Amino acid sequence: MTIRASRGVRLLTAAAMAWLGLALCAQAAHATYGKVTIAKVNNGGTASDTFAFTPALTLSPAKIGGSGTAPFDLTGAPNTPSTDTSPYDAPPYEKTFEVLCNAGANCPATGRPSKTTVTELPKTGYTLTDISCRYTQGGSTFAGEPTTGSSATTDATVNLANGTVDLKVAVHEWVKCWYTNTPTPTTPPVTPPTPPTPTTANSSAPAPPAPQIAVSPVRVRPGSARLSGPHGCPTTSAVAASVSGRRIVKVTFYVDGKKVKTLTHANRNGRWVLPMNVKRFSFGTHRVRVTVQFAKSSQTKAKTLRLSFSRCHGANVTPKFTG
Repeated sequence: MTIRASRGVRLLTAAAMAWLGLALCAQAAHATYGKVTIAKVNNGGTASDTFAFTPALTLSPAKIGGSGTAPFDLTGAPNTPSTDTSPYDAPPYEKTFEVLCNAGANCPATGRPSKTTVTELPKTGYTLTDISCRYTQGGSTFAGEPTTGSSATTDATVNLANGTVDLKVAVHEWVKCWYTNTPTPTTPPVTPPTPPTPTTANSSAPAPPAPQIAVSPVRVRPGSARLSGPHGCPTTSAVAASVSGRRIVKVTFYVDGKKVKTLTHANRNGRWVLPMNVKRFSFGTHRVRVTVQFAKSSQTKAKTLRLSFSRCHGANVTPKFTG
């Protein structure tokens, strides 16, 4: 009886050690991965148009995002990047991959992938006008999904002409890149004037019509606007909501549904800015809504931009002083 009991204990101990080893290996493997999110913005084109991408990624064993080399399509989000509030990996506007790290002190030197690259293929009728990448860095796990208020990454090599981003991703770093396309203006064909019919010197035929002059179509410069400002729990009391862009003629700011300011001219270095003091807000989440109107000649409809931030009990808000 004693021999059987000892043998059972040994078998249970061996199984437990094997399970613990597998768990530690899985945890160690997970600790070598970051995330890459690709988001599409269609600036003024047809909402149903899709855009094709080809990745060159080395994925985690969980393979979040599917294959690391299979092409995928995205539809342009109806908002500008500053109002992109779609959830993580929400089709059809964005796609997220968990990838093997290739940068940082905690990333193993051996086995790093040579490429962490995503390329957008050319789209007829569109021009790729911007690629913007921002990131969040976690510690023992991933931080939240990056927004346009997050820090811009310095480890992204952008080739706008080829539609390519080559990334360096650290352990538990989450990088998000917005690919913005703008419709390419079309120029209607110009019909050449009809040559006059030759006549004899004594002919009584009427004189040929004067040659027509072809007039080039007016090129429309569309308007654009981007909102930036506080997010999460600000660590300073002085924050601001700021709109930048072109062909803007009027900006109206609303805080928690109440209109607080209307600007008809940029008020700070070409930007339209609403200063805010976090200490004057109650604890909890607050929402900023901005309506932007453009010059009529831009043929751009008014846009509504949004952001949110929170005043948190645990945050140490440090005032900023100038002078």
